[in-house]
Amino acid sequence: MNRNRFKVGAISAVTGVISTLLVGLTASPASAAPIPECNIGRTTTISPGTPSGRYLYLPGHSGGSYLCWMAYGTRGAEVEALQGAINHCHNSVPNLVVDGIYGDATRAAVRAIQTRAGIKADGEYGPDTYAAMSFPAYRIVDNMFSGTCV
Repeated sequence: MNRNRFKVGAISAVTGVISTLLVGLTASPASAAPIPECNIGRTTTISPGTPSGRYLYLPGHSGGSYLCWMAYGTRGAEVEALQGAINHCHNSVPNLVVDGIYGDATRAAVRAIQTRAGIKADGEYGPDTYAAMSFPAYRIVDNMFSGTCV
């Protein structure tokens, strides 16, 4: 009878260890937090390479990050920032209407930039696309494109 209790206890212990391991494999680590959706256009003068008297207008997240994503259907200032960057700094791509709507033309332009950069060409803007892109520097005095991409 003690043998049976031992077997049942051992089986329970092994089952508990296995289920704990399986939960650990399926759970995301804390460092793999989801990337927030871009929801604003933000200006910055502190980006590396930004010339004096210039600022960058970048897609961002209201939480303070420029590492965000957006895709077909997104609307707002964040899309305008992306469309402006494509028009000024990626001129092998046909000019986009800066309308703040992430539609077919914006998706195709992003896909072309991703292909040229050798990253996953899904047409969605995210951290890899951000890293692969240049952004226009605007003059602080008149808010016009300075002719420089950073």
